[in-house]
Amino acid sequence: MSKRAIFVGRWSPFHKGHLAIMKKKIEEGKPLLIFIRDTHYDIYSPMLRKRMIEATMAKMKVDAKVIIIDDIESINYGRGVGYEINEIEVHENIKRISATEIRAMIERGEDTWREIMPEGADKVLEDYLSKGLVVWFTGLPKSGKSTIAKLLASKLEDKGVNSEQLNGSKLRSTISKELSFSKKDRDTNLERAVYLSKLLTKNGAVVLSSFITPYQDERDRIRKELEEHGSFIQVHVKSSVENCKLRDKDGLYEKAEKGEIEAFTGVSDPYEEPNNADIVLDTDNKSMEECAEELNKFLETVL
Repeated sequence: MSKRAIFVGRWSPFHKGHLAIMKKKIEEGKPLLIFIRDTHYDIYSPMLRKRMIEATMAKMKVDAKVIIIDDIESINYGRGVGYEINEIEVHENIKRISATEIRAMIERGEDTWREIMPEGADKVLEDYLSKGLVVWFTGLPKSGKSTIAKLLASKLEDKGVNSEQLNGSKLRSTISKELSFSKKDRDTNLERAVYLSKLLTKNGAVVLSSFITPYQDERDRIRKELEEHGSFIQVHVKSSVENCKLRDKDGLYEKAEKGEIEAFTGVSDPYEEPNNADIVLDTDNKSMEECAEELNKFLETVL
């Protein structure tokens, strides 16, 4: 078996500049091994990036293995052990091609990004961009919002539909680390969630956003803002406080009842049930899997 030439990158998205770096080895007939860094901040999932690269390589009839790897801190090597380490020189015009600029073109609604993406990758991204949708899950804490979103994401992936999941825990462990649970900070966290949802849906993602959003006026505001940027579906994950407590392995309800957590929805803060949800999932009387499948079938009319 011939040795493979390794290339490592984000490839977000894969463009002609990236392909130019691989050109010499492709022309030599070398098989490629392409690693995709599984970064957690890119708007395009590593699986989508993998499909873009594979589509281009298939069009060019290149023997290429494309593998998603953990993000890397550094590339280290010692003495030579039988392989080359090359810095690839490309034409100055190619160097100016930027994945950041491609994303900006898409954000601005321009079509010229297609001209700087290789054949195959452009079609994968175009198909992806046509499926922008925000599915906004609202419900009491521990009602099953994130669980259903995770199950739904798996079902969508099986159908070749890429999705991105957003929830309070994910944001508070990353871009909202500094926020407390005060009303002001919760509003700020929601603003960030809406912004990310808009950004992702403008780039074609099916965004599964799971946030308590307890007040009707804030849900109406979010619906109006997101509908201006694409399709929007509001899902009410309905459950009684009693059943939410039974699912609460973190003991949040107990802490709230003891006064250790202030303004906790369902205990010391109200939850206003939606009056205009597009679909209601009853997790008191159906399993999480049943609810995920119910939503999956509902979305088939949209996707």
